Amino acid sequence: MVDSNQIGIQLKALRKEKNLTTQELADKVNISQSYISRFENGRAIPDIVMLERILIALDTDLSTFFSSEIQDIPNDLIALMNTAKSLSPQARKKLNEFLKMLIKD
Repeated sequence: MVDSNQIGIQLKALRKEKNLTTQELADKVNISQSYISRFENGRAIPDIVMLERILIALDTDLSTFFSSEIQDIPNDLIALMNTAKSLSPQARKKLNEFLKMLIKD
C-alpha cells in the first residue's frame, strides 16, 4: 500500500529543493494550489498520471521518486545530485575534482 504521508513528504522536499512555492508548482502542472497542498500534507494521493506530471515539473521521474535507495538519502544530497545532473559532462568532471580536493583537506 502506498503511504500518502511519505509521498507528501517527498513531494514537499522536491518542491522546496527547486525553490518553488505550492502556487508556482501548481501553475506548472495546471492544477490548484490547494490540490498540491493536499498531496504534500498526506490528505490525498495523486493518481499516477498526476504524480508523473508533478514529478516532471520537479525535474524528476517516477522510477527515481519511488526508488527505495533514494528514500534513505538526505534531502541535501538529493539536491546536490539533481544539480549535478543539470551540469555538462565537463562541468561534472570539474565538480568531482573540486569535491575530491575538499575531501583531502
